[in-house]
Amino acid sequence: MSSVRLRRLQADYQNLVDYIRRHPRLRLIQATGNPPEQYQIEYCIKSLRQVGSELQESKSHLVEISLPRNYPRTPPFCRMLTPVFHPNIAPHAICVGDHWSAGEPLMSIVSRIGEMLAYQSYNVKSPLNGEAARWVEQNQEKLPLDAVSLLVEESNQDESSGPNESTSDFVESVAQPISVQTSPTEATVPTQSPPAPDESLEIVFAEEPEKPLFITAICPSCATEFRVPPDYVGKKARCSRCRRVFVVAVN
Repeated sequence: MSSVRLRRLQADYQNLVDYIRRHPRLRLIQATGNPPEQYQIEYCIKSLRQVGSELQESKSHLVEISLPRNYPRTPPFCRMLTPVFHPNIAPHAICVGDHWSAGEPLMSIVSRIGEMLAYQSYNVKSPLNGEAARWVEQNQEKLPLDAVSLLVEESNQDESSGPNESTSDFVESVAQPISVQTSPTEATVPTQSPPAPDESLEIVFAEEPEKPLFITAICPSCATEFRVPPDYVGKKARCSRCRRVFVVAVN
């Protein structure tokens, strides 16, 4: 094995283990090789599988990722070890190679497969499963099946994130509570009672707008888009493609 390939496999393994450790919906089941050239990963993401003529909801999926001999010049080979009903997933393969580049870390493929399982990502124009493609076109209002974000929140300090501030420090710095102090003189002045409400008036309460299940966050370094919960706004996250740590903002 060449030293270049060895370093690449080692870097992929370290970054992938760190990514899976930070994401609550992923679990590394098996890594084969030293450094690993084959992985089995469990995704705990809501998706679909076909049983007979019926579609059933499934929340656990097992994926195998194998790194071919000429990797990273050619993309990883990915296949499902458990059945999934998706336009771009067949029993023998997961269609992830169209967007692959040699400089892309392995963890970005893992992230992309998760988005596919959640039906956040799909292509009905050149499907591997025509029946699933037709189902997607007829059920757009039901998608995505799972609003999980495959972007991981970064809580540790990192050189690329700027000055020494953790995620909690950053949130506190932009959301300081406002304190109102009252002078002793003002505190002793009695206040006038408010007038009684007019019972003939009808009070109308404005309805609060529904919060979106997720928003779009864009990595400022590589422009990769992620779907994240609104609670991520103002927090630090690490891009699964370029590894840049950035603060999630509304776009």
